[in-house]
Amino acid sequence: MRTLFLPLIALTSCGSGTAKISADECWTLSIGQQVEGTAILHAYAGEGCIECGAYLTSDRCPGTTGFATANEAVDEAYDKIIHASRPDDSEFISRKVRLSGRVIANGATGKPMVQAGYLKLAD
Repeated sequence: MRTLFLPLIALTSCGSGTAKISADECWTLSIGQQVEGTAILHAYAGEGCIECGAYLTSDRCPGTTGFATANEAVDEAYDKIIHASRPDDSEFISRKVRLSGRVIANGATGKPMVQAGYLKLAD
């Protein structure tokens, strides 16, 4: 019985697990990871923009991580966040959000981006 149990432990410990991110800490993501936590969502809130993609940042690190939605519930949450937020002079919003999802490759650049399966304001 012990010999059957040990390979199972080794098999389950090989996964990368979930990357925990925080809007207050520096983080780096790799394609294929699951992710959950908080980040600063930056998105265009104006009308008629083509290729005005949303992205994520943290308060502690330079750089951005792309953002995409994975389902209709996240699309609706994203729209609510956009419409409930006050845009800056360039018509962009920046809001702290709680999210989870998976890290995929951006189709245009190949860089990691978060495809959120869950999204909610963190404030």
